[in-house]
Amino acid sequence: MSWHEDLVVEPTGDRQFRADVGASWTALQGVNGGILAALTLEAVESVLRDEGVEPSTTLRAATLGYVSGTSVGELTIDVDVVRRGRSLVTTHAGVTQEGKTTVVARFHHSAPWEGLVYSDAPPMPGRPSGTVRIDTAWELPSHIRKVETHLHPDTPVFGGATRAEWVAWSRPLEGNTFDATWLIMYGDYFPPAVFTRATGPSRALTVEYAIQLHSAAGRWTLGDDEFLTARFHAFHSHDGFAVEDGWIYLPDGSLLATTRQARLAG
Repeated sequence: MSWHEDLVVEPTGDRQFRADVGASWTALQGVNGGILAALTLEAVESVLRDEGVEPSTTLRAATLGYVSGTSVGELTIDVDVVRRGRSLVTTHAGVTQEGKTTVVARFHHSAPWEGLVYSDAPPMPGRPSGTVRIDTAWELPSHIRKVETHLHPDTPVFGGATRAEWVAWSRPLEGNTFDATWLIMYGDYFPPAVFTRATGPSRALTVEYAIQLHSAAGRWTLGDDEFLTARFHAFHSHDGFAVEDGWIYLPDGSLLATTRQARLAG
């Protein structure tokens, strides 16, 4: 199925939606959290359009809590508009499956604001020769084939690396243009960064995932030979939990989005 077919949400009334997740979105442990985030955002933005929110309003921040595993199949998404101000709209959403809550989410949409412009973020990593296209090289997880991704050649999987980090270059499989729903999926697309430092498989489920968008464009287009650059670093792990930070860059080196995840790590 195409990305747009995977992203279909069907309204069932009173800000409620039905969606289906296929087996191609299976991660190492259940359904990939990124597709759940994207489906939830799609339902939220459908509500905002229906309620006449200013079209220039775009997603700027989201937080998702994965409170229970989600299985392949049908799910229900309920949306609540918590506050609709002149410049900022806040929504809550919940995903349920067979009557059990699996995801709770909060989204902030805003029109563009004027403010300081600067960045002290780490610079975009340069792409070396010999990167490995993982969506054809890896058999698992299934969802890894949903994005064209080329991994840094020095990144091992369960290789006991000294740094728990992914560095990769990615682009959508279909076309050159992507929006916030694709980007929120991509922010939780990679397996846990701790897998590069570990020497074997372990529990690494995402407990909480947050993303911040640093552009109000809403849609972005890559050139035919251009890629997003992504770096995800699990900089701390203790008592069974790891903290993972991510930076996603546009081809010109500007920072498009940042992420933070709390994951099980043991």
